[in-house]
Amino acid sequence: MELMKKTIGQYLKEQVAVIGDHTAMEMFGWSCSFAQLDETSDLMAGRLDDMGVTRGTHVGIWSVNSPNWVFTFLALVKIGAVPVLINTCYRDEELKGILQYSDVEYVFCGAGCKDIVYDDVIADIRQDTPKVKRFLHLDEKEAGTWMSPDSFGRREKSPEVLARIQELKSQVQPEDAACMIFTSGTTSLPKGILLSHEQLINNSRAMVEAMHWGVSDKMCITVPLFHCFGITAGVIACITGGMDMCLIPYFRTAHVWDAIDKYECTILNGVPSMFLALIRKPKYAGRQAPNLRSGIIAGSPCTPEDFLEICRRFPQMHLQPSYGQTETSPCIAIADWDDPNEVKAVSAGHVIEHVKARIVDLGTGKEVPAGKNGEIQVQGYNVMLGYYHLPEANAKVFTEDGWLRTGDTGYFDEKGELHITGRIKEMIIRAGENISPQEIELAIRRYEGVADVKVVGVPAQVLQEEIAACVIPKPGAQIDKERMLSYLKKHLADYKVPAYVFWFEKFPMNASGKIELKELRKEAAERAAKQRELDGGAKG
Repeated sequence: MELMKKTIGQYLKEQVAVIGDHTAMEMFGWSCSFAQLDETSDLMAGRLDDMGVTRGTHVGIWSVNSPNWVFTFLALVKIGAVPVLINTCYRDEELKGILQYSDVEYVFCGAGCKDIVYDDVIADIRQDTPKVKRFLHLDEKEAGTWMSPDSFGRREKSPEVLARIQELKSQVQPEDAACMIFTSGTTSLPKGILLSHEQLINNSRAMVEAMHWGVSDKMCITVPLFHCFGITAGVIACITGGMDMCLIPYFRTAHVWDAIDKYECTILNGVPSMFLALIRKPKYAGRQAPNLRSGIIAGSPCTPEDFLEICRRFPQMHLQPSYGQTETSPCIAIADWDDPNEVKAVSAGHVIEHVKARIVDLGTGKEVPAGKNGEIQVQGYNVMLGYYHLPEANAKVFTEDGWLRTGDTGYFDEKGELHITGRIKEMIIRAGENISPQEIELAIRRYEGVADVKVVGVPAQVLQEEIAACVIPKPGAQIDKERMLSYLKKHLADYKVPAYVFWFEKFPMNASGKIELKELRKEAAERAAKQRELDGGAKG
């Protein structure tokens, strides 16, 4: 594969010339072709220009998966604006912090996730986000209606406006930022990662090639589009591979099974917990998916036993483990197509073309030979443009010779396949969501009566990890667990709220006065297991 220097808009236009009449997107019985996808996003780009959105303008998209999400994203990148992809579960304080940090000037809001009413959240934060000029609504009631070609007027289709759109598109460069995606770090506020057009295009092409995807395929997209996995291995991959994207608003086991059947999907990507939910819920024990032929499993660690169980359930499917992170667009390595499942179960495969990875000793920082464990470091076209407005974080994440520190540990075997062994970071990965313990700890410390807190991940059957808050109350304080959890639900996204709260008199400490995280995690895991027994089932 040769690297391409193209914008997303240019690539889509080239695909239209070849497969313009092929179906590009479907949802709720609605569909559009590649030609319509291109035309409609062009016309919307004209509307955005009229609103004052220009090259470099930061525009938030805060909605579940939908055709209008895709149209909006494409319209923005075509004129050089920067879509800021916002987690649909954010609450008031989280959203306010993100909008202030990322310099967003416009926000497109669509359907909410779970019980969040976006209008209520916006009303609460409007006064605290003066940089945001307008909050705009995506019509999610009927997929695609708001931005169908017929919804645009005579002026928007005039030669003058169309010429203006082409002028704006011509100014966008492949190396320009195409989006900002957030990842949780070691601070309380997620970091905004900037990725370029050429990074997203070439990384998606690498996955398309490795997965043998083509124009006859249909992809069931259930991974959130605000995640790098969703946008690169989903929307952009479907554009570069010429595939039909079949959208699901958000993951629900029934919705996924129904979509696979209705659209006869051939591709299903997801995090391990998603696949485990599909196969382990008794209701779907006998259900088959004969059309599924391939998919990427990524986003969080998967035990060999779980991986092989998934493979047994979908024997006709090439399920390929992949390793990466948002900072790398995201793919770094992907399993070989013809590797036996037993090999895929323990390996992330080979590093993709045009990308280099090395393993360095955690103490010395020197590269180590095959078979020896150390930190995974990466260099290549896929490495992010940088964290937005965080010079110290950028300096810290890169080595002096320009390699990205992933914060993960692993080793190369004698065949050059990458094996992931753990995480240097204290990150908790729950159902594919990267969760910063420090962010949750900060919220808990604000609760009355808390002297100290440490948040850790504990094993869970489906979600891989659940969140356990280990709390030391102040002397004499009587903390009601349910009231504290209700408080946290008002300040944190649902997926960040601890599943377990355990009381401690003191934490295990080492000789240097630091918490022994290994011992604390062990004790929290034991308490969680006992609680599940008492509750009569497996939590998570």
